[in-house]
Amino acid sequence: MAEKNKLTSSQKVSNSLTSFLTNHAKLIVVIFVVIIVVAVALAIVLTSLESKRDAQFNLLLDAETEYSSLALMDSSTAEYASTLESFNAKADELVALGLDTYPGAKAQYLLADAAYENGNYQEAADMYLSIADAMSDSYMAQLCIMNAAACYDNLGNNTEALALYNRVFDTYGDESAFAPKALYNAARIYESEGNTDLAVATLEQLTGLYLETATGSASEYARLAEAHLISMN
Repeated sequence: MAEKNKLTSSQKVSNSLTSFLTNHAKLIVVIFVVIIVVAVALAIVLTSLESKRDAQFNLLLDAETEYSSLALMDSSTAEYASTLESFNAKADELVALGLDTYPGAKAQYLLADAAYENGNYQEAADMYLSIADAMSDSYMAQLCIMNAAACYDNLGNNTEALALYNRVFDTYGDESAFAPKALYNAARIYESEGNTDLAVATLEQLTGLYLETATGSASEYARLAEAHLISMN
């Protein structure tokens, strides 16, 4: 008869589990409730962040639309003044998010473009370079450095312009989409300053890298460099 009272392994496990659940029922309920609360809170946070992100990009879209519309308006009208004020307010709000965010950087870029178009080249250069410093690993950084170099070109500051053109190639290498243009402009400045040997060397570097490519499509700046080298001989 004693054999009949022995429990199997599965019965022992079942009894132990039942006993544990009975003795810790309140704790289990509390843990379950906490898990649900945390899950709900996380969902709310993620939804809020997504909503906030969408709002930022919608604001950026509005700013871009207003900026584009300014080019079609008469700058002497009240509509132009109102649109410009609205654009500046939106851009400033986005820049306040930080230049390491895309909405903030793009808004600053629009402000820099506006300064450039108004002939405020130093202001524009400073804004372009602040974006480049904040987003140094991005395509936008390279574009901003090139734009800043163009600003210094317009200011007649060859030293700063040359340093920025060289910065593009030195920092981002020959794979940069802007490298051919940067090299060509560096050569142009060298030549304008009478440094013909360095100008020729830079043009030869440009043609060597980009006249024949793996895709078979030469850079337009490499073709310009090739023609310019011929005219210099």
